[in-house]
Amino acid sequence: MKLIKYIFILLAVIATLSSASYITVCQSCHGKNFEKRALGKSRVVKNLKKEEIAKRLRYFKTSNSIMKRFASPLSDKQINQIANVFGK
Repeated sequence: MKLIKYIFILLAVIATLSSASYITVCQSCHGKNFEKRALGKSRVVKNLKKEEIAKRLRYFKTSNSIMKRFASPLSDKQINQIANVFGK
């Protein structure tokens, strides 16, 4: 039952993103289940709290990091949805 809930939430997030491929882009560095350290440097996303994910994505929107190009198009609503799905 928990898996079904997770799938529905994930589909809702994907539907609100500009394209379904956006999550695929994230997964290419962070792993299919967000279990990897991107480029061997980042923290493991699946271990982060929802608030931390949202905080980091908002920071990346204006940072001079590699993540800026991925985070800058996200709205606050999209950031919150991503954090709610992938955060603890």
